[in-house]
Amino acid sequence: MTDNESKVEAFLLLAKSARGLALVDLIGKCTAEPGLFTFGEILSLPGVQELRQSPDHSSAYELLQLYAYGTWDDYKASPGKYPQLSAAQQHKLKLLTLVSAADSVRTLGYEDLMRRLELPSVRALEDLLITECFYAGLLKGKLDQRNRCLHVEEAFCRDVHPDQLASVSGALGEWLDSANGVLAAIEQRIDWTQNACAAAERQRAEATQMLDAERKSIRTTIELQAQADSSGVLMDAEAEGFNLADLEGSQDARPGPTAGRHTKRRR
Repeated sequence: MTDNESKVEAFLLLAKSARGLALVDLIGKCTAEPGLFTFGEILSLPGVQELRQSPDHSSAYELLQLYAYGTWDDYKASPGKYPQLSAAQQHKLKLLTLVSAADSVRTLGYEDLMRRLELPSVRALEDLLITECFYAGLLKGKLDQRNRCLHVEEAFCRDVHPDQLASVSGALGEWLDSANGVLAAIEQRIDWTQNACAAAERQRAEATQMLDAERKSIRTTIELQAQADSSGVLMDAEAEGFNLADLEGSQDARPGPTAGRHTKRRR
């Protein structure tokens, strides 16, 4: 839970049981509380809504609406509509004004910001941006001192005014339709990839079977050829009228040179 969320929860618990002046005092405190930047949940409480109809406390309700949806320009346009702002309340409203400006425009000029926030110098504006906005997580961006402007990357989300809910809902619906379209395309691509992988696996298995069959065929052919060659040699030997056994016998019966010398007679 963020610091903003924890503080909203704390003030919600207090506001649910507060009435009249106690609730007015609580609204003054939450609009000045550092780190608290969303007020829609507090504004929606039945006790707070009752202040709208009270002649004595309606300004407190308007003040809370100002911090939920308004800007420093709104306050300056009709300051009598709201209670007198303390220095802390003024500072927070200027921060919220910066957030609103950064939500709609990605490049903000220094001169325009100094005019809208009634800041005396560029140094004061940059200090506010760095120490109060960047460090607090209200804004993310880069300061372009050469061109005297702020390049916004991200901005904190303020409360959405009820009058803007329809447009926000429509934008979210369009985004959802687009996201569903992208998701459907991704799912189709996944199905195609799975089918292609399955087909490739089947082809690989068939190719392996064919290769094994070819190897067996070649091996059988070689073995049959070897047997045929061996049979052919034996048949040729028989056709010549001898065999290996006869050849070996004839060689054993042939007289050697030594026997001839012993049988020869002298005259």
